[in-house]
Amino acid sequence: MVKKYFPVVCFVCFLLVGCFPSNSSKRNVENALLIQPVLVTDLDMTALQDVHNFPESMRRIGVLLGYGYNDENFLSSVKEELRKVAGLVEEGGIVKIFVFPNDFKRGSSGRISLLPSIIEELNLEGLIIVGAPEGTHNSLEKINTNSEDGPFFPIFSLFPQDDILGMEANCDLVIEFISSAEDEAMLKEEIELNLQGVPELIGNAVKYMVSIPTGTETDFEKSIKSLFEHTRLLVGENWIVSQYVDPETGIRPRNHFLIENNQQNLELPDE
Repeated sequence: MVKKYFPVVCFVCFLLVGCFPSNSSKRNVENALLIQPVLVTDLDMTALQDVHNFPESMRRIGVLLGYGYNDENFLSSVKEELRKVAGLVEEGGIVKIFVFPNDFKRGSSGRISLLPSIIEELNLEGLIIVGAPEGTHNSLEKINTNSEDGPFFPIFSLFPQDDILGMEANCDLVIEFISSAEDEAMLKEEIELNLQGVPELIGNAVKYMVSIPTGTETDFEKSIKSLFEHTRLLVGENWIVSQYVDPETGIRPRNHFLIENNQQNLELPDE
């Protein structure tokens, strides 16, 4: 009886062995990947905090650093801030930093007239200028002319050193510091304090520019009151905003504002 069924039993055992390969056969499968679980350490969690989740931007933005804002220490601080805000172009982000005069050299001298070609070459869609050097407004006029038939190209100017009328005519916002210092020592302290806050202001300007919808110029209202509110939102709660008044003519340009550290917000100006 046993002999009669012995071949059947052997056949069934053979099938069972074939269906359940041994552990060694699993490890020898060609191109197989063995994954060994590893516990996450405190160091790993700390590293994850440095990975920033940026919202998808509708704009690639240029940041131009001019005189007074172009030394290595300041540049390092700005890069650190912008890495957190929106990332640098060379690292997969949306912000490209230019330093004047180093990045505008033709021969031995820096030429701000190269700005329009740089903007076009990198397909930038917005510009923030810090410490605009002399002649910047001429380059901005060319940029604005080139973008007349295209999407709105926002331009913010922080603490310009160029012709102020030219900057007002060619920028959407012009922002300067106002001083309340009563003597030279207080002025020096105030300048140092303001300078420390500039990288964060640049970061705020980038975040604000990213939020501006693409489209026509009407998307960014031009009345004094709306631009005043834009500026307050841009600079944040640590700064007071007031409207610039031309000391000679008494004219209040609609897009030119002054900021001061550590004071309460002023009322909105009249239309």
